[in-house]
Amino acid sequence: MANEQHTAGSLADALHADLDGPADLLCIGVSSIEQAKSGDITFMVSAKYAKEWEHSGATIGIVPNGVDVPGHDPSARALLRVDSASIAMAEVLELFKSEEDLPPKGIHPSAIIDSSATVGSDVRIGPHVIVGAKVHIGDGVALCNHVSIGRGSQVGSNTILRPGVVIEYDCTIGEECILNANVTVGTDGFGYCPNADMTGLIKLQHVGTVVIGDRVEIGSNSCLDRGKFLATQIGNGTKIDNLVQIGHNVTIGENCVIASGTGIGGSVQVGNWVQIAAHVGIAPHCKVGDGAKIGAKSGLMHDIPDGEEWLGLPAGKMKDVLRQWASTRKLPGIISKYDRDKDQ
Repeated sequence: MANEQHTAGSLADALHADLDGPADLLCIGVSSIEQAKSGDITFMVSAKYAKEWEHSGATIGIVPNGVDVPGHDPSARALLRVDSASIAMAEVLELFKSEEDLPPKGIHPSAIIDSSATVGSDVRIGPHVIVGAKVHIGDGVALCNHVSIGRGSQVGSNTILRPGVVIEYDCTIGEECILNANVTVGTDGFGYCPNADMTGLIKLQHVGTVVIGDRVEIGSNSCLDRGKFLATQIGNGTKIDNLVQIGHNVTIGENCVIASGTGIGGSVQVGNWVQIAAHVGIAPHCKVGDGAKIGAKSGLMHDIPDGEEWLGLPAGKMKDVLRQWASTRKLPGIISKYDRDKDQ
């Protein structure tokens, strides 16, 4: 943890890294290669960043095997050579993380827990939490202040719900999930139709639910609508950023990453290991295949096959769109040449 003392040698042992430099160098912090100071550890994922090592203030660097690091002085600084610098840095960050700010074990006196709810062992339930009828709370769950869990919902073991999270009725949250501040799960989807005399809109009731798998993390202020008929589903291991809107009856596979500001329309199907960049909009009923990638600010209105990369508004295959953009940049010169030729 953060209060333990680490050296280049102890970190090399922890990461199963090859040490190039003194083992007794003390490591007191973690930083980027540009902002690191003496005593910090940093990482370089490729030769591009390794070129900056010579001018970095860092004392210890993590670098992939086989990458040359110009200007390295093994008498003064240390390199830890590993298979994956990104994975190694993730392990280092675990060593330096601060203790989580969670309620103490037990149930705060101000919490309101319905008599029909079941609560597991070693739970942490903070101030002003509301737990509804027939809710099931698993072992080791942490409910921070002002969390609200509606009737019949389930929260799996070791899940953390941070302040202000709202779980509506009959929803299921898996094990070891993290829902950050003010996430809302299980609100009605956005569904309306005109009434018979066209004087107003009829609200379409949503009788489905939301099912979230294990080890899912959802960023602050994101919203997951309940299904109109069945369930909105999020697969195991998926990570969702802040301010993401997921519509009714959406299914998202396992180990997907969805960046901030994305809006996913109703009944969209997203496969496994999909990457969706920031501010993407996906039209209802689209299908996104396994391993697909969607670039930032794209507007998707068609299905994406497995493994393809799409970009743009409207979105298309990335290589085609980039070619179109390159051609568009040439248009002013082409038009000018045309006008000159015409005037001759």
